[in-house]
Amino acid sequence: MEMKFIFRAVLKCGIVGMLLAGTPLQAKDFPNQPIRLVVPFSPGGGNDTLAREVAPRLSALLGQSVVVENKPGAGGNIGADYVAKSAGDGYTILMASNQVVINPSLYADMSFDVLKDLKPIGLVADVQFALVRNDKITVNEVPELIQLSKTSNLHHGTPGMGTPQHLAAEVFNRMTGAALAHVPYRGTGPMIADLVGGQIELAFATLPSVDGFIKEGRLRALAVTGSNRSPLLPDVPTIEEAGVKGYSVSTWYGLLVPRSTPDEVSGRLESALREVMQQDEALKSIAAKGFEPKFVAASDADRIMKDDFQKWESAIKDAQITLD
Repeated sequence: MEMKFIFRAVLKCGIVGMLLAGTPLQAKDFPNQPIRLVVPFSPGGGNDTLAREVAPRLSALLGQSVVVENKPGAGGNIGADYVAKSAGDGYTILMASNQVVINPSLYADMSFDVLKDLKPIGLVADVQFALVRNDKITVNEVPELIQLSKTSNLHHGTPGMGTPQHLAAEVFNRMTGAALAHVPYRGTGPMIADLVGGQIELAFATLPSVDGFIKEGRLRALAVTGSNRSPLLPDVPTIEEAGVKGYSVSTWYGLLVPRSTPDEVSGRLESALREVMQQDEALKSIAAKGFEPKFVAASDADRIMKDDFQKWESAIKDAQITLD
């Protein structure tokens, strides 16, 4: 009887010890299987482009395949929800943009809480928008455009309702009193086609999507939307430099994991991502595609996400935008 008691006690201690030791041992061995990098939009967009830049380089450092998997739909909510509800083991990562903190203010019925259910590994790049026009109008400066919009019917195109491009224009209208009418499209491609073709006059477009047309002279950039001039268009002023004080809008991209992911695992991923973003070849390749590569550590990225959540919540409420 005494021997049975001792055996059970030893067995219980062993099980408890294994449970207590499990997480650090798993973190130490991480990764030991392929990792999924989920893109919440269709192939070809900014999230997808950056995911395919980052994935093979992470794979080389981690010693495991990092497979890009597109899960588009509902403005990015389907893919983000999938990652938010995945096991917090480091094997499912989201390639996010700031759309992920914009959507809660657009959709009344969100199936996850972005700030509670997801946490960043780090940010990898920013991209500005360019305020561009075609030859249907001849203004060359932002103040001229503002005045013209009050006397003419001017239309700006976006990839869709509630996209960062849409919000960039709404903030511009609110801050300047401009009256640019919104024409939403199903994606960037159709919008750019109509802009170049003359069906609309203007767009707040990502630099990668219009840089070639600007250089060919088919579109003219009046300003860029960030806080600094773009290396791609160094002679083009920011909207703030053009007279709209306090205006600054850009999109960030970064990697997020479920909030339940152990710090040892997310820290391993963050270290690998930091190393990727220190590689000259990676930085040149990302910059060549129109992005501004910039690594932001997890703690700072967490603050940026929370600040952006509040910023866009206010802007969307003021503009009375809803997608439900």
